[in-house]
This record gives sequence, structure tokens and C-alpha cells, in this order.
Amino acid sequence: MVDPMHYILSTQCQVKPGMMENFLRDVQQWEEKAMESPHAPEYHAVYLQRTNPSHALIVTQFVNQEQAEAFGESGLLENFHNRVMACAMDATAAEGYDLYYGIGSAGPRVVFGEETGTGH
Repeated sequence: MVDPMHYILSTQCQVKPGMMENFLRDVQQWEEKAMESPHAPEYHAVYLQRTNPSHALIVTQFVNQEQAEAFGESGLLENFHNRVMACAMDATAAEGYDLYYGIGSAGPRVVFGEETGTGH
């Protein structure tokens, strides 16, 4: 049986000048609420460019698309975009992706959501 494909939401933005502290505080407060949800993401991360920390990539991973949709119905994604993205400019709309392929140092680990058994 094929495991459900992981579902990843990705957003890019640029934090407004002087708003980085508010941005990071709001992200962390949102994460606390998000992780308490019965449909919590598996993983959430904010990546900042070392050369220009105002450029951010936000990645939220769910077990599958159904879990992401159930989480979205809670209003937490809308809350994230209304509150956290108020600190940002040039934010892209959150884009959703299904995990097709993953690889680690021991070789491929996931192809179309199915664990291959290598790389563990």
C-alpha cells in the first residue's frame, strides 16, 4: 500500500525594514497554536538568507493534503497570513506541493510518497 504523499506549503516573502523582531515573534506564537491543533503540521520552518535576512522562505509540511486542508479549515493558515505577513512585503501566495521524490545520503527514500526502505 502506498503511503499518503506528504503535502508542503511554501511561501516566500521579504520582511519589512524594522519588522524582523515582530515577524519572528509572530511566527513563534503562531507555531505554538499550530502545533496544538489536532491537524498540526509535521514540520514548520522559516529560512532566512544569510546575506539578506529580510528574505524569507516559509515551509510547512503535512502528512498529506487532507491533513493540510483540515488544518486550513481551523483558520490557522488564514491567521498566519493576516498576522505574520503583515510584517512582510512582496509575499507570494502559499503554494502547495505533493512530495514526489526525496533522497538522502543512503539513496532515494521516497518516491511518490512511498517509503523505499533505504536511507533509514
